[in-house]
Amino acid sequence: MNGKRATTHWGFSELFRTRYPQVDLRPESLITDEGTLLCGGGAFSCFDLSLYLVERYCGFEVAAQCGKSLLLDMGRTSQVPYAVFEYQKQHKDWQILDAQTFMEKNYPRQVNLDDLAAGVGMSLRNFKRRFTRATGDSPLTYLQRFRVEAAKRLIENTPESISEICYRIGYEDIAFFRRIFKRYVGVTPYEYRKRIHPSV
Repeated sequence: MNGKRATTHWGFSELFRTRYPQVDLRPESLITDEGTLLCGGGAFSCFDLSLYLVERYCGFEVAAQCGKSLLLDMGRTSQVPYAVFEYQKQHKDWQILDAQTFMEKNYPRQVNLDDLAAGVGMSLRNFKRRFTRATGDSPLTYLQRFRVEAAKRLIENTPESISEICYRIGYEDIAFFRRIFKRYVGVTPYEYRKRIHPSV
């Protein structure tokens, strides 16, 4: 598999990358196709992979009919809406861990990166570099991903409107929130709610 695209369940992506660094891992994909090597990214992705193969060899109409007969959705290609942000704390940089904890406790408010860097005893430039090296994300990306994960939990567990959730997690511009949410989840907040609560 070295040098080839593959996928696995999103929850095992970091372990997979550690064990098989030469594989081109695509954890956002539900299915990867390298000709004779196909991978599915979840416990039930075998059904998606089966429909994918039916479509490849028999055409879309036959695959669509199979999907209807078996009560399976056609065209699921991404794991992103199901993934949970894992907070990236496996590193040993204690100053960055302190910064992550501060961001997680204060995410609904404006987080000033200059103040945060000073609070852990670093220049802003050094802080950004060390944060990215430790977590794999820039501080701003980390904050956005944390806020989106908080929004997902609110969508799953409360009847609050998308606008109310937007404000609760620290955004004032709902259009910006929708774009950020879709960037990290693959669907809009409304589409995510419909997926979690189909009767809404």
